[in-house]
Amino acid sequence: MKIKLWFKLVKNITLRIKEDGSIFLTAPVGMSLSEVQQFLESREQWLRQQLQRMLQAQSQQKQEQKYSMGELPFDGQHVWLWGKRLPAHFLLSGKKHGTYGVQADAVYFYYRSELSNEAKCAFVEFFYKQEVSGRGEQLLQVWEKKMGVHHTGLKVHRMKTRWGSCNVRTGGINLNTLLACWPQECLEYIVVHELAHLHEANHSQRFHAIVERYLPEWRERKKLLAAFKPV
Repeated sequence: MKIKLWFKLVKNITLRIKEDGSIFLTAPVGMSLSEVQQFLESREQWLRQQLQRMLQAQSQQKQEQKYSMGELPFDGQHVWLWGKRLPAHFLLSGKKHGTYGVQADAVYFYYRSELSNEAKCAFVEFFYKQEVSGRGEQLLQVWEKKMGVHHTGLKVHRMKTRWGSCNVRTGGINLNTLLACWPQECLEYIVVHELAHLHEANHSQRFHAIVERYLPEWRERKKLLAAFKPV
């Protein structure tokens, strides 16, 4: 083990391990190297245990895939659709550029000229946006009749911190493009949530009572929305 040693105007000797595994020892000015050596020998077992734990934790973090909200769930070979991870096949075709087809076991993207990685990502984002637009509009029409409200328009775009929003003044609804990757129950929860704002603008007790009245299982949907990770 390599240990960086400093002598400083301190009263006690201290030993620190940084996240990268480097070891630092600070000793009082005047302490002899033999005393430092004795201290290190007395802490050797503890030091090795700490290093081992740190290495294991770092290894586990590398293995665990993480997802940050707003990140496009696309690895170049797979897409997510309504909670399922499906193979993505990009096919050169005479069909209209930007056409895609969804089947039970895969999604097919058709193009007329070679696509760069950036173009593929844009194609996938367009696919997610179209899916949310179509399914979202269907759900809005169903739920606004049940809830006695009316939305004036739907916009779908990628958002980093919100799943949806409602303009209570105009009746416009916004939905996050990436909801296409989550189970459809999550999209339905967001639709009901945003339409409820047309009854109550803020998140008051009355607002939650409205959501509860129309979607009693909204808490489970909200937990699924937070827990699900398309990685």
